[in-house]
Amino acid sequence: MKKIIIASILSMSAVAAHAAESGAYVFGNLGYNSEKMKSHEGISDSKSAGGIWEVGAGYRFGSYFATELSYLDLGKMKSSATGRDGKANFSIPMHAERLALVGILPVSEDVELFGKVSLNNVHGTLKVEADGSSFSASRSKVLPGIGIGASYAITKNFALRGEYEYIKSAMNSMSEDSKDVTSGTNLFKLGVSYKF
Repeated sequence: MKKIIIASILSMSAVAAHAAESGAYVFGNLGYNSEKMKSHEGISDSKSAGGIWEVGAGYRFGSYFATELSYLDLGKMKSSATGRDGKANFSIPMHAERLALVGILPVSEDVELFGKVSLNNVHGTLKVEADGSSFSASRSKVLPGIGIGASYAITKNFALRGEYEYIKSAMNSMSEDSKDVTSGTNLFKLGVSYKF
């Protein structure tokens, strides 16, 4: 009986410890965006958007919920097309301001899993260079995203984070026809967070 009482007290202490973890934090991520232009209508030699980075701040409400605001550089897709008038080079740099809701599942004292839904104000600029001339056009759209990840606490304040995230493609959403023009925005991120 004593063992059961002691175990109950210890487990309640652990829950209380987790519940006391409310507060603000900042984070930064580096990663990779696999999105690239699809090969159609003469488009070839497509390169993925490549390296990305993100900085942001969040607030945790107890053990299981947090909100985050961040700025995300989504990299730059590149492609080229050859037609009757010669070769044209395309590039599409992208970035976004983000708001995310995060659900957290503590696995142990140091490890947590999390799921994330987000709204992303994505800005894309199409830049075209052909025959010694160039032009650009910019558009913006608010798009949904979803992600999963895990964090590992190195110290009481510092943690490592890893996550996968999918954001609805800005270029596909802004396309004037019904065709998908890119492969979709798939993000792979590693980063750190600091809790105040």
